[in-house]
Amino acid sequence: MFMRSTLLWVGVLIVSTSDGALAAGLDRQACEALSSSGIPADAISLKTGGAAISSARWTDLSGSAPFCKVSGKVLPVDPEAPPISWEVDLPSIWNGRMLQYGGGGYNGILPETTKASIHGPLDRPVPLAQGYVTFGSDSGHTAQNTNDASFAKNDEALVNYAYMHIRKTRDVAAWLVDTAYGQAPKATYFAGGSTGGREALTAALRWPDIYDGIISYYPTANFVGLRLWGAALNRAIYDDNSAGWIAPNLVKAIADYATAQCDELDGAKDGLVSNVDACRARSQDVIDHFACKDGKRDESCLTPVQIDRTIKVYHEGYSLPYKLANGFDRYPGYNSLEGITMNLGKQAAYAEPVISGPNAHHAARAYEFFQHFVGRDGKFDYRSFDITNPGPYKDRLLEISQMADANNPDLSAFQQAGGKLILVQGSEDPSVTPLGTVAYYEKVRETMGVDKASTFVRFYMLPGLAHGGGKFAPTWDSLAALDNWVVNDIAPEGYVATDTTETPTRGRTLPVCTYPTWPRFEGKGDVRDAANFTCASDK
Repeated sequence: MFMRSTLLWVGVLIVSTSDGALAAGLDRQACEALSSSGIPADAISLKTGGAAISSARWTDLSGSAPFCKVSGKVLPVDPEAPPISWEVDLPSIWNGRMLQYGGGGYNGILPETTKASIHGPLDRPVPLAQGYVTFGSDSGHTAQNTNDASFAKNDEALVNYAYMHIRKTRDVAAWLVDTAYGQAPKATYFAGGSTGGREALTAALRWPDIYDGIISYYPTANFVGLRLWGAALNRAIYDDNSAGWIAPNLVKAIADYATAQCDELDGAKDGLVSNVDACRARSQDVIDHFACKDGKRDESCLTPVQIDRTIKVYHEGYSLPYKLANGFDRYPGYNSLEGITMNLGKQAAYAEPVISGPNAHHAARAYEFFQHFVGRDGKFDYRSFDITNPGPYKDRLLEISQMADANNPDLSAFQQAGGKLILVQGSEDPSVTPLGTVAYYEKVRETMGVDKASTFVRFYMLPGLAHGGGKFAPTWDSLAALDNWVVNDIAPEGYVATDTTETPTRGRTLPVCTYPTWPRFEGKGDVRDAANFTCASDK
């Protein structure tokens, strides 16, 4: 709640908030005046062709105070490169905080900065309505969908996507904040998932003195490693006339069977696998149950080729005989025998271009990567590419890894600057491996020391969460948790997530448990109520 405002000059107000901080206000006149402003080149710390405001519109926010929607572009140095399109939303009453929204996939689309932050509560005001300056960009190119990676043929567009757009967009937002309110922000945050989660970690790693707090959901931190996994999956499925392809009905049967086998390991028969480690110990039972017997070969069982290639790479991942950036050489696979639904495509036939849906999703994402990030000339032989022997492409893979990966476990500069990190992963994610996020978190603890890591990092594994949705699509106020941690030094504790799926379980709650603990039902009361669960650590 804000206390009474005092007018200081035309268009700008100083507002005292309930926490004793000073915030600022903005009116229509000051908003519209921004449209005639010019953003100086030196306002952006990285090299650009300058930046321009294309519009500044006083806009109503449904059910809340109006805001100033400012749009524009950061112009490239290379005339052949696309600009970075951005949007900065300036609330009529500012709480002194800035929140940068991350993107998704290969980006190319502006994030929805007027909506809730990732997995934020749906029954509370969105960050903009709370007084946050919210902003984001398309990462430096436009696209019809987030699967399109053709932009990466241009060097500047690629480096913008990899990391530079993050800082360039933040610098534009900071200049607008200073111009509009006459104050520097009290705190600057970044929140995103998937690619946005990678961007969030990138912000902490590359600009630790700029970002005070980070929320990173299921980050594609091992960006190149993930694309190599997609290429490995492509070979596993489609070699030998698609001998490794598993039909959708069997994929579903495997997921359903694994879920049923492990459902009650957390004390509740509720369709969720919360005790994942205990479930993984039973993974061979799932394989044995579905393995073809007596020479049978049809779509109702798993052939030796499907088990040895597709199931193996999905569940166990791969190891490389060389290292990418930050010492990365292993991708650990997914919980594909613990209840997730493998994404192997609807058809057995391989075709180029590889398209997600008919073909396996990750095979398609990797195809785009290798054609445009790596090959760039339309001649890359993706069909027969061997990730363990990349030949002349090894140096290029390392170059991209150093540019785009956000898996450096040394967060000491961020920690020393007072930064806080909330890291979140879904146990049923088929897109970003939960095991990889666990491995990164453990590497941070090993590098930083367990005690020091505990002062600035919290990691949560949410059961049932896939990649955005899932059997349990949670909302919880991670932004409030982060802000309280940064501003008041109160570490997150006791938060509860609410299911938003369009199923009978909508509205159900679970405790948000700090990894490695998981929600265990205590055997009494309603399984829909988080109060009847504890965060357990036994297996």
